[in-house]
Amino acid sequence: MPSMRAVSIQTQPASLHFSTLSGEGETLYSVKKLSTSESKSQKSHGAGVSHGWEHCNWKISSLNEVPVDFPLERTRREIYQVPLAKVIDRITNSLRLLSIEADFDGENAKAKCKTSDLVNFRIRLFAGKATTQEPIIIELQRRSGSPRCFMRIAKKILDAAEGMEIEADIIPARKKMPLCIMKTPVSKMKCLQKIEKQDPHKMVEMGINKSLEMLRSKKRDVNSLGLENLCFMTDPLKTQPDIASMSCKALLLGDHWTEIRDEIGELLQSDAFLPEEFETHPCKEVFNKCRHLAIVFLANFLALTSQDCYLEDAVKNQTWFTEFLIPSLLDEVKSFEISSNNAYEAACGLTFLAKGSDVARRKMNDNSAVDDLQLANHFAVHNHDLLASETKTCLKHLGHTI
Repeated sequence: MPSMRAVSIQTQPASLHFSTLSGEGETLYSVKKLSTSESKSQKSHGAGVSHGWEHCNWKISSLNEVPVDFPLERTRREIYQVPLAKVIDRITNSLRLLSIEADFDGENAKAKCKTSDLVNFRIRLFAGKATTQEPIIIELQRRSGSPRCFMRIAKKILDAAEGMEIEADIIPARKKMPLCIMKTPVSKMKCLQKIEKQDPHKMVEMGINKSLEMLRSKKRDVNSLGLENLCFMTDPLKTQPDIASMSCKALLLGDHWTEIRDEIGELLQSDAFLPEEFETHPCKEVFNKCRHLAIVFLANFLALTSQDCYLEDAVKNQTWFTEFLIPSLLDEVKSFEISSNNAYEAACGLTFLAKGSDVARRKMNDNSAVDDLQLANHFAVHNHDLLASETKTCLKHLGHTI
């Protein structure tokens, strides 16, 4: 058979995307981003439509027994003498409190879950005996991400399934202070006093150059490494707070800012032209990771630059912020049903923009930001606590309350 046996023709016309103009050093950002999920989102967000977000989406009529050749993971619990609907309600409520986005499959009694720190896992439900539906077996399988973070999440979900009370995560895992963090900088250790210290400005410049080199690559896995490096450089918990602030300032005022923002912009727009078959593409996970890391980097960058006048001046003098960044972040907020974690990070970026710039606030109001944030908040109240809290904060800075 020939290697190309079929083609997919989209019924929705795609807008053309123009990248950097050769020799001119500027990019056109007036293109409206077209996502494969846009039509679905528009249908579900239509006026007068009852969304039913307050009701559980995990509808399971009965459970199957564990297959004979299916070894269960150690991260499992058996629940006795509790109705199936009650167990499901406990699990979904724990996912809301822990701000974990989930895709429910009622037919197969499983859920695909992802945390804000990119830990992917599956929840599956079985019955000890199909006739009595007792006991209910809950199993969690880690697919990717940090094992330590997975074990922390798994214990809370399994405890909640047994009826224990768990506390909501008021901050995402990546923003929590590590338990093993040193009280003093490493440079203050006695054994390092006689070692010649590197110039922090040179270290920051070297890190930016390495990140940009990886972002220029045509390979998405290499792009993700470059984005991870930028996220670490701009995160006060992953590096020293003064180094993180210095990195943000160097990015905004340096010679490479135009190229870096263009690379980030291309990553945020790249999936707009992928066919619907992308849902089963083997590289889908890498694309999604790059997109998430790009939004996290922007949130880190906006958080630190909003603490002084740098962000306010940049928004006034660079149309990239008002013509591309704000609409792109609002698009992510509107995609809360697709990725509530991305919507949360985008809402954080919008909060810092609204907090630090009058121009940004006016632009957000012009782009119907209030309506988008209120709709995302209505969804998040029943599904994602962090997104609910952040959208409420952003609306407050825009002069609206819920």
